[in-house]
Amino acid sequence: MMVTNAARFGTEKAAEPLRRVHRAGTHLLGLINQVLDLSKIEAGKLELNPESVSLAPLIDEVVGTARQLAEQNKNRLVVEAEEKLGALTVDPMRLRQILLNLLSNACKFTTQGEVKLRVHKVMDRRNWIEFAVADTGIGMTAAQQAKLFEEFTQADASTAQRYGGTGLGLAITRKLARMMGGDVTVASEPGKGSVFTVRLPGRIDAPARGSSEDIKPQAGDAGARDSGMEAAS
Repeated sequence: MMVTNAARFGTEKAAEPLRRVHRAGTHLLGLINQVLDLSKIEAGKLELNPESVSLAPLIDEVVGTARQLAEQNKNRLVVEAEEKLGALTVDPMRLRQILLNLLSNACKFTTQGEVKLRVHKVMDRRNWIEFAVADTGIGMTAAQQAKLFEEFTQADASTAQRYGGTGLGLAITRKLARMMGGDVTVASEPGKGSVFTVRLPGRIDAPARGSSEDIKPQAGDAGARDSGMEAAS
């Protein structure tokens, strides 16, 4: 509000310092929320609230928010969603959190390129919905990918210094996906971009409304993890 009304009150010179304060405050609030989420997950206290959600309106809402992020680096945001996706039994707030985190990362690490969200159904012994976020950004090496989903970890020091971030977003994203019976995987190549894929079941069959106590280790979790990009701030 103060930034918006700076010209009206004759305080244009204060506009940029106010923007910096606002950005710092937003970053700090995001960090606090991520730490709280992680603490709840690790303590087994974070519970999901699954409900039947129509995917088309949720995707439109997420894309509307992400489009502003894409424009900051002059990126083109493309959506390819299968028709008649129908409803998904999921915690809508947590699904938005997952998708916005991946889209935010893609927009941050891509400049004057393309960020694409693909959504489609997959039949693999059961019904799945796949959300894939692809970008034409900086990409990652295998070594960077191996530690990506670890908490408070980013691709490398130079990436953290240039792009910022907390190193928590992807760790939380994977944990939330697993709480909902799915997972997050990634494919990436330096200089060619990355593709993050979230696969969720058509229904969440988890006791206690999806408590984080129900997270089970996935195959291959010990040692090298699936590859990906650093967490968004």
